[in-house]
Amino acid sequence: MAAIVTGDRYLEKLVKFVEQEAGPLIEGALVLKLNPSGLHYVQSRLESLHELESLLLGAPVDYLRAYVSDLGDHRALEQLRRILRLLTSLKVVSVLPPPFRDPTPLSFLPFGRLKVLELRGCDLSTSAAKGLLELRHTLEKIICHNST
Repeated sequence: MAAIVTGDRYLEKLVKFVEQEAGPLIEGALVLKLNPSGLHYVQSRLESLHELESLLLGAPVDYLRAYVSDLGDHRALEQLRRILRLLTSLKVVSVLPPPFRDPTPLSFLPFGRLKVLELRGCDLSTSAAKGLLELRHTLEKIICHNST
C-alpha cells in the first residue's frame, strides 16, 4: 500500500498535476479526485493566501518581505485557485475503508463552476459543507456513495 501524501508535498503534487492537466480538467474530459484531508488542506492554504492578499493592500514592509520570500508558493496557489474555479467536475474520495466515513470538514468555496460533485466515504453530518449553497446555480448532479 502506498503512503498517503499530505501537507505541502500533497499541495506540490496537486499543483503540478493541475497545471499539466489543466486543459482536460477544465474541459471535463478528466475529473479531479481529492481526498477530504487534501481538500481541507488546499482550502486552508487558499484562505491563507486570501488573507495575505488582503494584508498586502496596506502592507508594512514586514508583510512584503514575507510575501516575497514565499513568492513561488503564492504564485502556485494563485494558479491553482484560477484552475479550480473553472472545473466542472470533482470527486472527493475518502482513503478510509468502507463502511467508515471521513469526518474531515469539506469546503467547495474554491470551485465556482461545478456541475458534477461525487462524494465517496465522506461524513457531512459532523459539519456543513462550505460553499455547497453557492454552487446551487451550476451544480446539476451530486453523487454520494457511503456518505452522509
